[in-house]
Amino acid sequence: MGSTYDRETKVWSGPHKPSILNPEASFGQTLLAILSLNPDRVIQIDVDTGRSMTCGEMRLRAIRAAQNLTALGLGKGDMVSMACANSENLVPMVLGLLINGMPFNSLSPEFGLDDVAHMMEITQPKLVFCDVSNYELTMRAVDVVVKNKPLVYVFECESMSVNKAEDLLKETGRELMFSPPYLGDSRKQLGVVICSSGTTGFPKGVCVSHAQLISIAGGMFATVKFNYYLNFSYLFWVSGFYTMIMSLLNCTTRLITRSPFSADLCFDLLEKYPVDYIFTPPSYANILLIHPRLKTVDFSSIKLWAFSGSFLPAKIRDSIAALLPSGRTMNGYGNTEIGGFATDIMKQKPLSVGTLMANVKAKIVDDNGNNLCNGEQGEVLVKFSEDFSGYYNNPEASVECVDAEGWFRTGDIAYFDDEGFLFLVDRKKDLLTYQNYQIAPAEMEALIGKIDGVKDVAVVGLLDEDGVSDLTTAVIVKTGGSNLTKEKVIEIVHSTVADYKKLRGGVYFVSEIPLSSAGKPLRRKVRDNLMQQIKPQFQN
Repeated sequence: MGSTYDRETKVWSGPHKPSILNPEASFGQTLLAILSLNPDRVIQIDVDTGRSMTCGEMRLRAIRAAQNLTALGLGKGDMVSMACANSENLVPMVLGLLINGMPFNSLSPEFGLDDVAHMMEITQPKLVFCDVSNYELTMRAVDVVVKNKPLVYVFECESMSVNKAEDLLKETGRELMFSPPYLGDSRKQLGVVICSSGTTGFPKGVCVSHAQLISIAGGMFATVKFNYYLNFSYLFWVSGFYTMIMSLLNCTTRLITRSPFSADLCFDLLEKYPVDYIFTPPSYANILLIHPRLKTVDFSSIKLWAFSGSFLPAKIRDSIAALLPSGRTMNGYGNTEIGGFATDIMKQKPLSVGTLMANVKAKIVDDNGNNLCNGEQGEVLVKFSEDFSGYYNNPEASVECVDAEGWFRTGDIAYFDDEGFLFLVDRKKDLLTYQNYQIAPAEMEALIGKIDGVKDVAVVGLLDEDGVSDLTTAVIVKTGGSNLTKEKVIEIVHSTVADYKKLRGGVYFVSEIPLSSAGKPLRRKVRDNLMQQIKPQFQN
């Protein structure tokens, strides 16, 4: 059953598909029960060490985590920060948190101090997990912004005198008697806080309830059975978080690595394991396509190559599809707040992100909020079967992002055709995307605006030569008599921000920046003016 259209309301609806999971149960209890059905099946392979973990072992470790956390006096409602790569015991710990009703905010281990401190200031965690590689940075953030000092545990740390995360997985002697606690109404129980970049600055914390997780998971049971999942995303990314959930629900082996994506590592894993499901953002796929090893790797085991996270150029998709003798590609569209909206797994149309997924409704509206007909361009508004839970400790933003009837404003400009295929036209928001990370121009402008000699600044994105990633670019008006150089701006910015925020598009000095009546930079006009002056490859 495909999408349906109501001509009266001008609303498209994806297939109605009630969850087969119990909404009364907590999400942790649900996952624990599923793991018990296939105790001997390998659920995870740590490709860095070669160690594998069965469903039964993961379930046992999760129970121990829940019990040992309870013994520390931690439990339902206690907030947790996790700035971790994909190490062996990360998922059992996550399961322990979900079982106990302890919401967690997953941060990227590649975050700079500003991002980590910002999110911890919002969440005020009672418990913090990190890796050895970012322990010092994490502690600096904790010391600066967390009012009541939390417990801090470090994964895979042998040398330092710190709390070791693995100690929370030690035998308790009470594992066989364990019964997951009832947490109450799943719609009122916060499960996870996921970072979502805003247009006006640092990330916001997207609240996802246990009920939302259960409803989303209900649509994730695979109709096609996969044997090996490969996705390099950290749990910080929605793609990484939901791949983990897909693995747990379907008891499918997930390959994990602490290393970030690289072409050589990806090819190594495809040669060693018969991966049949792989996810990459378009930027990663493009890196693979231009690598000299491409012609020597066997892709015949892959059944599905999934894309999401940014615009997918046809040339990248077609090139990947040509590599798959017995598989196909899938493009997905969604956001952190609602989850996936649309996919073209069943049928593809050029330039479309597909049709609506199960239990999703969408409509197109004009600037006045009026519903538009098929073929007319406007902002996409969406609804899921479970209401959006808002942003953590940010009631103002929570109200602003939905209309009076609870429809979530995506900020994307699009239209539907008469068959229900959704076509994205533009981003209403100014967010930039680089290597799957989102960057808020306003945040970068605030940083650059503090530099001596900067009178005015606008930050825009110039597409790279492959049309995949935004290259963050600063357009600056200098104060009179300033001798500020491009090199100095880059030096100051790069010493402060995380790698993905670096000014890869460069720095340009101009005489003036076009402003709105409210005094804000008109970034699209700035970008259009800039593209008339610079290299042709940026005019994609």
